[in-house]
Amino acid sequence: MESYQYSCNHCNYFVETNGPWPYRKEERRRRRYENPHEAATGPIDGLMALVYCPSCDKKKEYPIVEYERPLSCLSDIWLSNAARKIRMVCRKCKNPVYMVLPPGSVKCPRCKKGTFETFEPFDEHTDNRCPVPPPQSPLKVGQNGEAIRIPKPTVVIDSAEHMGYTFERFTNWFSGTIRKRLPIGDYTLLGMENEVIVERKTVPDLVKSIIHERSDFIEKCERLSTFKKKCLVIEGSLSAVKTPYEETQAHPNAVLGSLLAAQERWDIPVHFLDNFVLAEEFVASMLSKYHAYRWLEMNGYERCLIDGDI
Repeated sequence: MESYQYSCNHCNYFVETNGPWPYRKEERRRRRYENPHEAATGPIDGLMALVYCPSCDKKKEYPIVEYERPLSCLSDIWLSNAARKIRMVCRKCKNPVYMVLPPGSVKCPRCKKGTFETFEPFDEHTDNRCPVPPPQSPLKVGQNGEAIRIPKPTVVIDSAEHMGYTFERFTNWFSGTIRKRLPIGDYTLLGMENEVIVERKTVPDLVKSIIHERSDFIEKCERLSTFKKKCLVIEGSLSAVKTPYEETQAHPNAVLGSLLAAQERWDIPVHFLDNFVLAEEFVASMLSKYHAYRWLEMNGYERCLIDGDI
């Protein structure tokens, strides 16, 4: 199964699509073949894919091709003239969906300005960098030779954060997510809403906040400063913040200077993350570890994950 990654050329919003793969019907259910060898001798009733709807901003797996009569083997997908029904519209909104996003032709649903291009997290001068996937094992905690079982936390996502992180990749760290209106910030932990908060901004959001919504930005920083654990995550590298902006005359030095001044004045850590994917992993890791340390404190253990954990 192939995976395709695309990002918006304006705000770097990231989507991923997979497929297609053949499936067969078993009673009323569809079971997809996991590999070509399994599908070699059929039967093949259709093709499934994880498709993306730019109107709904949703990913969903469902059939994109259904054959009137089952194909006998895998090669018939390309060689057979069997009658087929093709479905490439969203079941909900009926707008076109994309299994493989054609670069430059789909407008980003988040910023409404950019279009999707092949995902390139680093520029041509650093293309030798290849970030490894996040850890797949649960967080392990042990002290004095004793394994400690810490319950997985639940992430709280601000209900106004429609195009942000879903944490679907991090079921090893979290029991799930819920959405509710947060008075400040974008992400926190259930039961710890008054002590930990993450504020997330793209580079365009950051420039707009500091230059055009300055009073709101200052008020938000003052409210963030009251939390025990807080941070501002910038979804973009420092070089992106320092590069002249296309849609405003704001000077990058003024934006960065204000940001760093706010960091010192209100003691709010600022983190520059290269892209959407790495930023989501950073936030997930930070929230997971904060919960682990706090749970240990509240349950009479030392504030460390393993003996000498640094």
